[in-house]
Amino acid sequence: MQKQTKILIVDDDPDLVAAAKAVLESKSYQVVAAFDGDEGLQKVVEERPDLIILDVIMPGKDGFTVCRELKTD
Repeated sequence: MQKQTKILIVDDDPDLVAAAKAVLESKSYQVVAAFDGDEGLQKVVEERPDLIILDVIMPGKDGFTVCRELKTD
């Protein structure tokens, strides 16, 4: 049995997250969501996603900062 690909969506727009999640789940991806940079970093540790879709413009910790922190970890 093949492992299901897990995708983490990090975006502060709940409507965009819901729409992207619906499309991806319809294609048999497992989708996890986070709504800010700090939560996104926490979900990376907890969920170990195969792919991250990361918004760059978010309040608090923006996507550029999250990306830098992920790269240095």
